[in-house]
Amino acid sequence: MIGRHLKPAVGNALLLIAAVLVLAPIYWLVVASSKTPSQLFSSSTFLPLAHPDWLSNLRDLFSFENGAFGYWLANSAVYALITASLATFVSTLAGYGLAKYRFRMRRAIFGLTVGSLMVPATALVVPLFLLEHDVGLLDTYQGVILPLLVYPFGVYFMSIFAAEAVPDTLIDASRIDGAGELRIFWTVGRPILMPGMVTLFLLSFIGTWNNYFLPLVLLGDSFRFPLTVGLATWASELHLAGVSQPLYPEVLLGSLISVLPMIVLFPFLQKYIARGLTFGAIAGE
Repeated sequence: MIGRHLKPAVGNALLLIAAVLVLAPIYWLVVASSKTPSQLFSSSTFLPLAHPDWLSNLRDLFSFENGAFGYWLANSAVYALITASLATFVSTLAGYGLAKYRFRMRRAIFGLTVGSLMVPATALVVPLFLLEHDVGLLDTYQGVILPLLVYPFGVYFMSIFAAEAVPDTLIDASRIDGAGELRIFWTVGRPILMPGMVTLFLLSFIGTWNNYFLPLVLLGDSFRFPLTVGLATWASELHLAGVSQPLYPEVLLGSLISVLPMIVLFPFLQKYIARGLTFGAIAGE
């Protein structure tokens, strides 16, 4: 009897601890981003000010260095939206093809896709740098976007999802009715695959939004930096001697703004994500 009530209590306690660990840094960012540099070191760490100064800090953030933060924010949105949309489309087509068609080298291609998941992304940065240098894509938007369009995890995820979600009998019935393969994919497969596609879009969006090392290596113009690289350059100046203006408010408020898209996107897509990640987990689904 005691054990039956103890297990839920332990589970709830662990979930509460996990929630605190996740939400505490965000709460601290909200509080700290409303303070001036002097208030950051003179006031209580987790207690908000009676008169927060977000508007002044926000004005300074978007005006500092000729409005560089606005460019970084727009760049991150462009990189993440275009990359996530195209990577989701490419991964869905590739995964659907691997799951529903039988052709030569299919097993080898699937094996290479799974094997590529074990290759660290940082190991490919130098070859990508040399390749893009040769074709003239360094310091360009497309130079950052193109390497991220081939998403091995996305291909693997969508191949597994398509194999379970799209019945072969439905595809065969569409072929008997005279539908072409692309039409079958678009009218039959795509609606069924939508939960997986939304899940993959969000994963790709988060990965691209948080991408740091690749744009750091490929970009030289600061006005093409995403938020991750731009804020890192400001943060690196915090402890340099001779810096005329402390950048603590700008870095803190910029960091808070950088996590807002994730907080806003997830609740709207939560239903699709839950369906995408748990599809097939229940027998008979």
